[in-house]
This record gives sequence, structure tokens and C-alpha cells, in this order.
Amino acid sequence: EIARFGRLTEPYRATFDVVHTSKTYRLRRYEGRAQRGKINAPILLVPPLMVTSEVYDIAEDISAVAYLLRSGIDVWLCDFGSPEEEEGGLARTLDDHVRAVSDAIDRVAEMTGNDVHLAGYSQGGMFCYQTAAYRESRNLASVITFGSPVDIHRNVPAIADGPAGELIRSLDAMLRVPFAKLDGVPGDYSSMAFKLVSLRKEVGQVFDFVNKLHDRQALEKRESRRKFLGGEGFVAWPGPAFRTFINEFIVHNRMLSGGFVIDGRSVTLADITCPVLYFVGERDDIARPASVQAIRRAIPGGALYEKRLSAGHFGLVVGSKALRETWPTVVEFMRWQSGGGLKPLALAEDRHEPIEDPEESDLDELDLDVRLMVDAVSDTAAAMWRSLGDVIDDVGDTARNLRYQLPRFAELERMEGDTRVSLGRALRDQARKNPEDTFFLWQGRAFSYKQADARVDAVVKGLLSLGVQPEQRVGILMHGRPSLLTAAAALSRLGAVAVLLQPDEEDSALVEALARTEASGLICDPEYAERAQAVFAGTSWCLGGGSLRKSLPDRVLDMEQIDPAQVNIPKGTQLDAARARDLSMIFFAPPRRGSKPRATRITNGRWALSAIGAAGACTLTREDTVYAALPLHHMAGLVVTIGAALVGGSRLALADDPFLSPPSIDNGELERFWRDVRRYGVSVLFYAGELCRNLLDDAGLVGETQPIRLFAGSGMRSSVWRELSGKLDAGVLEFYALTEANAVLANASGQRVGSVGRPLPGSADMALVAYDFQNDSFVRGPDGFMELRVAERPGVLLARLDERHPSYAEPDASRVVRSVFEAGDRWWISRDVLERDERGDYWFLGRLSELRIVDGELRSLREVEDELEDLDGVKMAVAAFDGEQVTAVIAADQERLNWNAIDSAKARIGSIWPEEILSLPFERFPLTEGLRPVRRETLERARSEGETLKR
Repeated sequence: EIARFGRLTEPYRATFDVVHTSKTYRLRRYEGRAQRGKINAPILLVPPLMVTSEVYDIAEDISAVAYLLRSGIDVWLCDFGSPEEEEGGLARTLDDHVRAVSDAIDRVAEMTGNDVHLAGYSQGGMFCYQTAAYRESRNLASVITFGSPVDIHRNVPAIADGPAGELIRSLDAMLRVPFAKLDGVPGDYSSMAFKLVSLRKEVGQVFDFVNKLHDRQALEKRESRRKFLGGEGFVAWPGPAFRTFINEFIVHNRMLSGGFVIDGRSVTLADITCPVLYFVGERDDIARPASVQAIRRAIPGGALYEKRLSAGHFGLVVGSKALRETWPTVVEFMRWQSGGGLKPLALAEDRHEPIEDPEESDLDELDLDVRLMVDAVSDTAAAMWRSLGDVIDDVGDTARNLRYQLPRFAELERMEGDTRVSLGRALRDQARKNPEDTFFLWQGRAFSYKQADARVDAVVKGLLSLGVQPEQRVGILMHGRPSLLTAAAALSRLGAVAVLLQPDEEDSALVEALARTEASGLICDPEYAERAQAVFAGTSWCLGGGSLRKSLPDRVLDMEQIDPAQVNIPKGTQLDAARARDLSMIFFAPPRRGSKPRATRITNGRWALSAIGAAGACTLTREDTVYAALPLHHMAGLVVTIGAALVGGSRLALADDPFLSPPSIDNGELERFWRDVRRYGVSVLFYAGELCRNLLDDAGLVGETQPIRLFAGSGMRSSVWRELSGKLDAGVLEFYALTEANAVLANASGQRVGSVGRPLPGSADMALVAYDFQNDSFVRGPDGFMELRVAERPGVLLARLDERHPSYAEPDASRVVRSVFEAGDRWWISRDVLERDERGDYWFLGRLSELRIVDGELRSLREVEDELEDLDGVKMAVAAFDGEQVTAVIAADQERLNWNAIDSAKARIGSIWPEEILSLPFERFPLTEGLRPVRRETLERARSEGETLKR
């Protein structure tokens, strides 16, 4: 009979109605629920891909659907069908499935008039998490998952040690091409794989079946399960959905870190606000307990409830144990959430300690055919990781450096003046290599490299139609939004020079900046259209802004009205042809008291050194998301943050408007910042000066739940460094870079707090030279050349210039010194005093103006500040020379100050200890555009607004 008809019984199926059909799914509603103990809120079941919807309804005696109906539950199911049998089924994306579940929630909620309990098994539970986050829990009574991993990497042995993670990233690179050609993963492949990897158990299944041929009743009871596990329970996994799942959730692990993209929106599980009940299999080899329990890190402070079962992956939802423990707990939980019962006893312990990885499973309570599937999958996972074990060990801790650092540093070493490199070219390269990868995220939306590159091309055509030529200087007056990045990249692609203006400056400073750079054009956004007309004599060009462009001044042209399709690129025009020696950008720092705006000229080579060097030192990968907290019109924002993310292939998260700038930041801004960190899955934050000091007070709110692995930048004080890395379990990478010279130091290891590290490959030659601090002049020997400082002797840092530098041929350049070590050589004066220790690490001592000879010794104001900031209760300290004495200003909680500790600090510092210490509220400390304290202004403000610290 089996040979003739293929089965002994008719297929089992609980009765249901299909109430809605779309191209992606069918919405089922099951019949026959009992009225006794009815719960109003319905449950919507979501199956995983590759497994049919009947996983909840395999056989009548172990049917989850039948149990829920008997318990008075209104049961619905989102049926994705068999993609290989439906038109366009194998072309479905992961977004299609999430949108389908979201649509099903809307329909169930509308038809029942109640919020929905959304429940999913395995990857179906991942769909539930993703959809709940995508909807921000709208119309959801709860989310219920069974063996649904959140931290996918926790399924890999020793992933916390690093090498296995590097292996995953390497496999991603190798598999991208074959995966791109894959239409789908057929269901037969999955079914066959389960059998082949556990041939012994498959043979045992056959023998057990033959041994029961005399008992037709026993065989009929098992028939539905036999057919399900024999192949009928498996369906194809659509290729696009499979590729996205591999990339987003296995390679980049964004379920945990946040920042996965659904329907063009950046989503984080932290957006889930409804209660979550998650089931953990203590012997689950597919979704290891640690990977499932990671939901607690992904939703900090959420209403989360854990239920543990002594079961494997399949046994969580199918089998006698599931009917005894899983589904009764679900019913009790739903009744409790609806207000009709008490908290389930199974959740009373509320334990959340980690579960050790499962040992050999004892599954005697399950039927043989269920054991077959569980054991087969377990053997598959175990065999795979055993076979990869040696490879993982061989990769070692250096793999990340070998793959991401050395090639980038080698590129810097090879760079010459004629090397073609620029911001626009880097974007073009990424768009060709990874067109569909996310380049940047802004206001919750995701934009790909392909989209960004196409937008830049369109703006390039607009600029060509306006007559912009290579080497022409064009001002940019904009908020820190994507349009600014687009404008800068378009000018770079043309070979023009972008003049970055600071919008918060006075009009007079903007006029002078445009005049000094001889800018012949000005690009603005709608908010600054009026100011553009006021500071620029010609016609300004407005870019972006959407509806804000409706009312532009007369002398402001709307570039969005230019049709790129109607613009022909002039013959002979070369795009992305700029070379390393060519000028790329000019930044302006606000004028200080009695001075003019200070221009910083950046060549393409200088841009590349900062961008590639930062990406290499930070080991940026496609897995990372870099947060742009610094304004884009600042050098650290556009050159370092944007540049590093771009050449590193990382995602870039743009703040709606850079706001993490002390000292004006408030608690609301901090909450917004951490919300962005989780929403985008931020792993690297580039800082400047005092940017991170505010996080110290707030770090306890997030603890280990935040995904940031690295803070990188320049100017972090040692006290902030120690406390920040301790509270957030994140690394710190401190850079030191000269504004115009191609010289960069980096403390790549992050181990020696306070050090600025060593020269990056590709940097210009650097030297510490002797300086006469009494007479404020360089020391030259009898031969007329300068004295090179040895280890542990402070000196002024110089960087060698070549003909590529804009100031090389300027005889009156005040920052250039000649004939330093040989006749005619030219070096850039940093005006910074550093010291190099015997290990080769550099230490920043201060600006020339911050050091003096006191009692025959060279002393620095930073010594005083470091001692004061190490005192309990002091949040920030700034010291300044006040005539011949030193005065300090602190922001402190005076009730916590310990005068014995102050006396000890005074004894250590000695003669440079401040004669007077003033107290000033932290938010009143004035900062430079680089977010560093302004000493003289701080002292003056403290004398007028602060108070003298008294014992």
C-alpha cells in the first residue's frame, strides 16, 4: 500500500479558513476553538522559512494548533506556502516576509478588535522580533518565541575569543558571488541533508518502521510525522531572503547589535515595547541557549520572560513535552497578559543566568522520528564546527589585522603625488564593489552606495551645467545632512575644491572666508538660503531640502530643478581624476579673539591618509556602523569620520543634527544619542576633544547593552579614557594628527592610556627637535641644523613637507621652517610639544603656550589638569597661566571633594600647583570648534561667574 500510494492515511490537517491571500502569504484562521476559558486576544503563528506551516499541526495528538483551540484561543497563522511552487516565490526578500507578518497583524487586529499575540518558532520567531521592532509593537499584546536566536554568533563555539568571528567574515567574502547567483535553497536539499548527515539514525528509522509493519494502528499514528520529516515538511528558501539573512544576521549579527534594515528603515530590537516570552531549549544545538537569551541584551529594560525546557530545538514546539510544558505556559501567559489570570507558575522563578552549551541530548520522551530530525541537525552542527575547529585555531587573533589593516597601510605606503585618490573616487569604488550595501543611515532610513553614487552623479551634472570647473573653489553652507556629503563628493568628483563654512559663524566671518579662498560659487541648503544671499555676491545654488525649497530668495537657484538627463557631460571632462597632490577641501576654524578665520587646506593625499589610516587602525569592516556625531563641516567630521567609514566599507549613521557637543548637552540629548546607537547598531564612534565626557554620567544607563566596540578620535583626557572604557567595556583609540601636514600618530592598541601612539604607515617623516622655551625659539647647533631629541627628552614636533603640500612653495608661510636637518629641507611646525619614550610611543605634553620653565624644569598645564581630574568629585579641570602664576577652574561636586587628596596632589605637582582654584558649572566651560577648552576665556568667565574654592 505504501509502495502503491506513498502513504497509509490521508494527510492530517486541522480545519481552517483562508481569510486573505497575497503574493507572499495566506492568512489562516482555524476553526473549532472552545468557549470555555476563552481569551479574547488572538494568537498569530509564524513558521520559519524552509519548514512548512504544518510544523504547528503535524499530527492530531501532538498538534499545537489543536491544543490552543481546545484552550479557547483564537488561532491564526501566516502561511508563506511553498515558494518554489508559486509565481515569484523564489524572488521573495526578507523584507517581503516581514511586511507579510506586519500586514497579517493589521488584519487580525482589525477583524478581532484586539491586540495580537505574535508567536514564532526558530527563524519564525526572528521574524516576530523583526516585525515587532519594525512596527514598534503597534497592535501587539506580546511576542512569543521558541528557540529563536538573537545573537547568532553565540551559536559558534569560542566566538567570544574572536577568531571564529573573523572566519565568518572571511566566509562572507568568499560566498558573496555564489550566493548572488543562487535562486533559492530547495526544500529537498534540506531534507536530504538531514538524512545524509545522520545515516545511522535514518537506517534506524527504517528498521523501526519495518519492525512495526504488523501493527497498522501504530504506523497510522506515526504517518503524518513520518511524511513531514521524510520531506513533506520542507520547502524552498527564496534566494534573496537567504542572502539577506546570511549577510545581516549571520555575518553582521544585527539582531543583537541593531541597525538591520527592513523596507529601507533602520530597525533595532530595542524598539520592542510589548512583553516578550521566549522559550529556551537547554539541549538545543540549533539555537544555543546563549544565543536565545541574548534578547535581554538586545532589549534593555524590557518586559522579558524566560521559560526553559529540558528539550532540543524541535522538542520546544513538537512532541509530548511541548504539550505538557510549552503550550500550557503560552496559554497561561496569554491569559495573564489579558488580565484574566495570574502570572504562570513556570515563569515565577524568573531565572536568567546563562545556560551552558547542551551536552548529548537525552530525548527518550520523543518519538523516534522526531529524534531523527533533532539528532540529524545536532550532528550536522557538531560535525561542521569540529571540521572547522583547526581552521579557527589557525586564524588566530591576528587575522583581523592581516585582512583589514595591512592592505590599507600598504596602500598608504604606495601612494605618490600622482596617485588618483579622492572622496568622490572612493564612493565610486564602493558603489561598484558593493552597490546594494548600506552606505549611510539618516532619520531612520537606509541609503545604499548605489543610491548615494547616483545622487552624486546627478549633482555633478547640475554643477557642470552651472559652469563649475576643476580646481574651482566652491563654498558649502549647510547643516550636517546628507546633502552636504553629496555636495562635497560631487565637487571632489569634478576635481573642484570644497570650502567648508561653519553655519554658526557671524556673516562677516563667512564673507571673509569666501573672499580669502576666492570662492566663485556657493552651495547652500534651504535653511541657509537667506544667509547665502547675504554673504555671497553672486547667485547661490540650493541643494536638497524637499518642501523647504518652495520660497527661495531671488539670487538663489534651485539645483533640484536641473534635470540630469538633459545635461551632457562636455567632451574631454574627466571625472574622479583628482590626484593625491591636488587640493581637495578648505576648512575654516572660527576666528579667535583679535584674529582672522583660520584656513586649513586639505589635499586628496591628506584626506586619504586620514581616511585610510583611521579605517585601518580601527579595523573597520562591512560589519561596522560608524556614528557621525561630529559636524560634517569640521575636518574631523568630513575627513576622518566620513572618510574612514567610506574606505572601510562600513555603514555610516548620520545624526539628524550633530548634537553630542558638550557642554550644552542635556539628558534628553543623551537619551536620543543612545537611542540612535541601538537603532543603527553603532559599533564605532569618532570623537574630538571633550565630546565623550558627558557619557560618563549616563553610561550606567546602558551598561553592556550598547553595541559600541571602539571610541576613536583625538583629545580624550586620561581620566575620561579610563572611566569610559571601564563603564562601557569599549576600547579607545587615540589619534594625533597635524591639520595640514601628512602626519598621523595612532595608539592602535589602546593599552597605554594617554599615549598618542606611533606614526601610521604612509605618514610623513616626523621629528622631535630641541626648543628654547625661555626664548621661544628653536635650538640650532654650530652647523646651523636643529638638534634631534632622543627618547624621554621633550621637543617640538615637526613633519617633513614635499612638493604636494600647499605651503611648500610659499616663502612666507609662518608654519614652515627650512634647513632643519639638511640644506633646503622644509618641515611643518606643529607648535606642539611631545615626548617619545623608549618603547617608541609618543606622549602629548601640550601646546607651546601651555608649557613653561618653572624652577629649571619644563612644566605643563596638563599636569595640573590631570591631577585635578583624578580627584573624586571633579568632572573637568582647566588650568591657565595667570601672569606668572597658575590658576585652575574646575567643574565639581564640592560636597565630594576630599581636601586631604587635594593636599596630596599639591605635593606631587609642586611649584606649578595653582595659587587659586575657581569653580564653574560644567555647562559654562567655553570650547573651541574642536571641542577643546579655551583656557583664557574659561578663566575670565570663572572670575565673573564662578566662585573661589575654599577649604
